[in-house]
Amino acid sequence: MKKLIIICLTLCFSFSSIAQTDFKEEGIRDLTTVAGLGLGGAILGLSTLSFVEEPSDHLKNILVGASVGIVIGVGVVAYNQAQKSQATIQQTSIKNFDTRSRLNWHAINTAKDIKKFNSVNPKVGWTFNF
Repeated sequence: MKKLIIICLTLCFSFSSIAQTDFKEEGIRDLTTVAGLGLGGAILGLSTLSFVEEPSDHLKNILVGASVGIVIGVGVVAYNQAQKSQATIQQTSIKNFDTRSRLNWHAINTAKDIKKFNSVNPKVGWTFNF
C-alpha cells in the first residue's frame, strides 16, 4: 500500500510540473464548468426536499439534479468549443468561406475525385443469365 501511495504521489508531482499551457488551462476551466453546474444541480435537487413530507424518500432528487447539471455543463462546454472552432476558421487566411463557398468547393473537388477514380479504375460489369 505504501508503494502505491509513493507511485501515485510521484506521478502527480511529475505531471504537475508540466508547464502551464493554454490547453491545460482550458481543460481545467471546462472541468470547473461541468463540476460547478453539477454542484448547482445537486443543490437544486437538495432544495426540493423541503417541499415533501418525507425527505428521506426523495434523496434521489439530489442525484437527479447533479446529473442534469453535469449534462448541461457538458453541453455548455461543447457549445463553447464549437464556437471557438468557428472563430478559428473565420480567422484563417481564406476570406469569404461561408456555407455556399464551402459547398461549391466540395462539389468541385468531389467531381475531380470522381473523374480521377473513373480514369484509374476500369469499369467492370457482371451479367448473370439463368
